[in-house]
Amino acid sequence: MPRSRNSKPIAWPRRPDGTRLRASAPQALSKGRLSRPAGWVIRLGILLVVAIPSLIVTSPGYVAFADKLPDASMVALPGAFDSLIYAADSKTVLADLHPPGYQSYYEALSDMGTVLPEAVISIEDRNFYSEPGVDPQGIVRASVVDWKARSNEQGASTITQQLVKLRLVGNEATLDRKMREALLAFQVERRYTKTQILEWYLNSVFFANTAWGTAAASKIYFHTQTKDLDLAQASMLAGIIRGPTIYNPLVNWTSAKQRQKTVLDAMIRDGKITAADAATAFAENLSPPTHMFRPTNVIGAPSFVRYVTGLLVQQYGAEATYSGGLGVVTTLNVTLQNVGQSVVTSTISSLHPRNVTQGALVALDPTTGAIVAMVGSADPTADGGLYNLAVWPPRNPGSSMKMFTYTAAIASGQYTMTTPIADSRFSYRDPVSGELYAPRNYDGRYHGTCQLQACMGNSLNIPAVKVELGIGVPSVVQMARTMGAPPYQLHGYDANGFPNYTTDDPLNTYGPSLTLGGYGETPLQMATGASVLATQGLLRQPYAISLVTRNDQLVYLHELDQGKRVLDARVAWIMQAIMSNDNNRAMIFGRNSLLTLSGRHVGVKTGTSDSFADAWTVGYTPHLVTAVWGGNADWRVKMTKNSDSYFIAAPMWHSFMEQALDYLRLGDEWYAEPPGLVNATCKGQPAYYLPGTHC
Repeated sequence: MPRSRNSKPIAWPRRPDGTRLRASAPQALSKGRLSRPAGWVIRLGILLVVAIPSLIVTSPGYVAFADKLPDASMVALPGAFDSLIYAADSKTVLADLHPPGYQSYYEALSDMGTVLPEAVISIEDRNFYSEPGVDPQGIVRASVVDWKARSNEQGASTITQQLVKLRLVGNEATLDRKMREALLAFQVERRYTKTQILEWYLNSVFFANTAWGTAAASKIYFHTQTKDLDLAQASMLAGIIRGPTIYNPLVNWTSAKQRQKTVLDAMIRDGKITAADAATAFAENLSPPTHMFRPTNVIGAPSFVRYVTGLLVQQYGAEATYSGGLGVVTTLNVTLQNVGQSVVTSTISSLHPRNVTQGALVALDPTTGAIVAMVGSADPTADGGLYNLAVWPPRNPGSSMKMFTYTAAIASGQYTMTTPIADSRFSYRDPVSGELYAPRNYDGRYHGTCQLQACMGNSLNIPAVKVELGIGVPSVVQMARTMGAPPYQLHGYDANGFPNYTTDDPLNTYGPSLTLGGYGETPLQMATGASVLATQGLLRQPYAISLVTRNDQLVYLHELDQGKRVLDARVAWIMQAIMSNDNNRAMIFGRNSLLTLSGRHVGVKTGTSDSFADAWTVGYTPHLVTAVWGGNADWRVKMTKNSDSYFIAAPMWHSFMEQALDYLRLGDEWYAEPPGLVNATCKGQPAYYLPGTHC
């Protein structure tokens, strides 16, 4: 009598002539066999349901049973599929979002090619195209084998039944579940085509090693698409389905190869391949790690991906973000991102003697608001390297805040680009707090009286505070907010030690240290503020997501932002003239410094916190705005003395801008003078004025 492949041979008593004493055969069944229905009994029961449905469909018992069945149409509902985040080219995958241990991508049957689907049909359900959802012949065959073996030796579930099990009823080993599975398989077959059923099944079945569905299996194991699998690869994958643990090729190579041979034999039997084809496929080297691979999840531009993922979770929820099969096209320019990361990483690495360990960069296209590059850290292994320092936390922007101070001053009409400002000893006592504030210049010196444009270009602190107080600190706060860079105020720390920041405090709660960086900003906000000058007064909110699709349906499309007029174009032009004139910064920085771009006009402003914790450079052309920060993730850890922005941030900004503009093929482009300005000569130099103001 045939026995289970796992059972031990019985030591039968023998006569002296060698024949067996038949009467001495064991008379008792094992406890396990008595305690549960035999597989052959279950299958014969299913066969009765299949063979004589006319006898049961009208019975009250059947009606009650059928009423408890899931809706068969639910089998067509999409399952959980990975969301993919793409760069702006719609091709480069930046990230594959999925729950731990689960990767799945939907693909149409027509996109799978023929090799893997045919292999699966041969090994799992050779009668798939001719059976009505269950296979009576297969049930009989499996029942006989199981009855003879007194155990579950052979499966009889069709592909349709397996699909029902995967999507509707689960895999509980009970007669009730098997009955529901068979009845639902009939319903599914009546409602849907074989093509639909096979497509859903192949997208749902588990191939071990986190791979659910053919697309994930092809990608994970062989780094290719399903349609490009060869016979060896396809037969190996098809063999995994029946037992993802037993036939896992990354764990049980021998059993996986044996199963592959079984698949190839089945395909020979069905006339799909020749014996020679099978032999060639079986001999092909698929062994890991050279020819077969383990699951990996490489993320490009990790800080940007985290930023985008946060936006998706905020808009669509975590489940849709990680399991909704979203296709997300972002604004990231891969080349610019790579340039930015390389520049930040290499520059910060060279600055270790100055005790600098981190840097961040944000680049925008001011004509649209698109974030084209975002570098969140210089080194993910350094302290704070896993944070996205491009967007959080706020840091002291130093003198780069003067960009908003002087913009507000020009807009007020109280100051012009040539207004003389005395750079002399100065102190201020706050009328509310009584606190005495005495700003000092970076070099500790006084430089006499200079025009406003030179005071800004040379980043003199005392004149900046005088101008700020002249127009009122609230005016500077409001200008920064209007330009998209609301300063952060710190209000202590929560119970977990996290800082509490706000940006909507009353205007009169800010002090004169604002213009020197006394209130926090982020690289993203500073780039946004500079973009208003780059667009001659239009604010376009920065964005990172261009479109989102799901199941080939458009979910979201970013609308072209025409921009909101927040600043007079004439004021922007005057600021452009101040910030792009190399003469205005020659006293402190010299001529043709890192704050210039050879052969190009560019507006730029630096900033260094007085404690040497933060260094900034922010600059723009008509098509590119870049804000760069350098320092340490922990603001309490200082750079070495005199490590100002020119040594820390300016090299990163200069290198990135030159490489990026070259890649974008953007030469020397600048702005046309807007109408309504007064052109004049002041002290021998050309100058521009709002009507009613003069030299």
